[in-house]
Amino acid sequence: MLRDFFRDPWNLFDLAVVLSTFLPVVRENTTVLRLLRLARVLRTARFLPQLRIVLVAAARSLPGTVSFLLVGALLLYLYAMVGWVFFAHHDPEHYGSVGHAALTLFLLMTLDGITDAVHAGLEVSRWSLLYYASYVLLASFVLVNVLVGVVLTSLEEARDMEQDPSPPAPRPESAPIGQQALLERVIIARRALNDLERELAGTSPPSPAADRAAPSPRGHT
Repeated sequence: MLRDFFRDPWNLFDLAVVLSTFLPVVRENTTVLRLLRLARVLRTARFLPQLRIVLVAAARSLPGTVSFLLVGALLLYLYAMVGWVFFAHHDPEHYGSVGHAALTLFLLMTLDGITDAVHAGLEVSRWSLLYYASYVLLASFVLVNVLVGVVLTSLEEARDMEQDPSPPAPRPESAPIGQQALLERVIIARRALNDLERELAGTSPPSPAADRAAPSPRGHT
């Protein structure tokens, strides 16, 4: 019974939360650890296939989401630098620093307040229209659609894994170069063995019983 208790990771987590109340440094933060116990709700995914598909899709989309965040952060920093250079003197409240400009552009990513921002930019220069139009096109349309595509692709892969849990056997044309060459050699060797078996079966020597039944030429005079 005790061994079964330690095999369950949730039991180990509960034990760690209880023991942390006796530590002098972690004692003040045990409330946060107790809130983490709400993650037990995820155990219901064992009985809900659709929820399990969504959780698997969310896990598989994490690498693509991280790449999306890196590209989005780079784009946001680039446009924040340009906005800080051109609009810092005319609109210090929103573009007084690179941080304020990045926050303003992050809020504009949802297209909330884009009309006021464009009108304020046109009072500075007509080139601001190109600035805001290119930012909205890249940030609100291209990047968001890329993120939606990553999530949908992960959802389809998770659904396929749920329907067919066994991984498909690799085909020679879909395998890597080294594995493909190895598979081709195995196929050639198998064909050669089959041909050799056919040749041996066609030229097999007569059985000993047939030799005894055959008359000897010395018995005839």
